Amino acid sequence: MKKFLLLAVAAVMALGASAQTNKWYAGGQLTFGRTTEAASGVKSTQVTVLPELGYNFTDQFAIGAQVGVQYRKSGGEEKTVFEVNPYARYNYYRFERVRLFVDGCVDLGIGGAHGSTAVQYGIGFRPCVALDSNDRFSLVAHVGFLGYQGGNHAAKENGAPENWGLNLNSNNLMFGFSYNF
Repeated sequence: MKKFLLLAVAAVMALGASAQTNKWYAGGQLTFGRTTEAASGVKSTQVTVLPELGYNFTDQFAIGAQVGVQYRKSGGEEKTVFEVNPYARYNYYRFERVRLFVDGCVDLGIGGAHGSTAVQYGIGFRPCVALDSNDRFSLVAHVGFLGYQGGNHAAKENGAPENWGLNLNSNNLMFGFSYNF
């Protein structure tokens, strides 16, 4: 029993020492949108939940991943896509509490479409900005995408885009947060 108690105390102390270095961070994004097409009157609803976990190797370099789900209902059609989005992050500018960084990302989404398996994918860069309110909590905004996005035949039939290039519009603006521990 004493050995177990000693081991538990050592584990808590190690976790506390690790937590003080702020190497790990968790956060994510939650989006909700509802639109109505003016010409047809078709209403669309979209909900995305993307929790995120990452590790800071240095002040400039980190790796992480978002794993979550995206749901969309448009007219009478419903679509659910499960996403896995690993990335490598490079912090290239810091001024007081404002941080600019870029995520080099690989996106993968799998869902069903008309009885087939739909696969969406992408590879590219997302420019980002963070406002560090303190040493632990940050508000994060991903602003656009530079790279390639596509999908298999079933995904394209279900509305997945196929494009490459720079996309800086309000549809690619994502807000989130991160907590360092």
